[in-house]
Amino acid sequence: MVIYATIIGFFAVLRKKASEQSHVLFVVAMYSTIGFLLISWTAGQAIEVSSGELCLILLKSFIIALSWMFELVALKNYMISSLQPISAIKVIIGFFASTIIFHEANSWWRYIGVAIVFIGLILLNRYDAMAEKKKIKQELSKSSEFSHSNSFINDATLGNKDAIIVKSEIPKTYQSEYYKTISLLEEAKRYTRRKRILAIVCFVVSCVLSETSGILDRFIIVQVTTSQMQFWFMLFVSVLSWIFLLFVSIKNKQIPIKKSDWKNIYIYITGAILVLGDRFLFTALTDPNVLVSGVSILKQLSTVISVIVGALIFKEPNLKRKIVYLIVILTGIIIILI
Repeated sequence: MVIYATIIGFFAVLRKKASEQSHVLFVVAMYSTIGFLLISWTAGQAIEVSSGELCLILLKSFIIALSWMFELVALKNYMISSLQPISAIKVIIGFFASTIIFHEANSWWRYIGVAIVFIGLILLNRYDAMAEKKKIKQELSKSSEFSHSNSFINDATLGNKDAIIVKSEIPKTYQSEYYKTISLLEEAKRYTRRKRILAIVCFVVSCVLSETSGILDRFIIVQVTTSQMQFWFMLFVSVLSWIFLLFVSIKNKQIPIKKSDWKNIYIYITGAILVLGDRFLFTALTDPNVLVSGVSILKQLSTVISVIVGALIFKEPNLKRKIVYLIVILTGIIIILI
């Protein structure tokens, strides 16, 4: 599980890198197809699976395909160092699933751990909102000639109700520029807020779907071998992804694929890493003594890798402060693990 978590940490970073150059649906369709081709040599064993088992794997594949798409939409629109810590939600889902569905014993301090995870997520979200607000103000201050020579753009434009600007205090020479700047600022605030909220919602949906798929894994893996599971999973995901891509192309009357997309090296690396990571995961799940809550927690090691490596590669700001909130979240996860 530790090896799997390490691999998946880089997997998240590579997917974001791939989606910067190509359409999200194309990225998912291509790397899942590459993954299937790499595992296709196990076809002889895979055909021995029953129709009931195939239906379960198909359901899992549909859920995970949607999860990947939502996650890539989120990663394409926002910072990976801010989004990845939110995957701690998976630990909470796994914790309650282990109690309700699999009847695993949970102590009172684990509930404290869940509360700490929630607090860490709330603090991270509030800090991101404040950081985005500050960034908008700084960018407009640099680009506006008016704000360089005058101090009328103050905290009132960023939601501070105690700061009041009186129209008569603004020189007539700068009134037109002032209101134009205020309009730009408000528009930038709304756009950034919408983009951040969209990314967070998509990422949360992705986490819920991913952990649902993880719960299904425990039911499926006791009925099939690791090779059978991986073969059908990769086949179904790749087919579903291409169907989604075809549907979007027909709806928009345009194929979202460029000639350069086929040369996107990150997609090919992602496909290979996916197969390798899933092999370790499915092998670990064959152990009947592995706890669902334990699996969810160990998966979060990938968050540490993707936050730090992703922030360094994409040059995302405020990494040190985010690591502090990540430590809070990891503290809660460790308490749940005890």
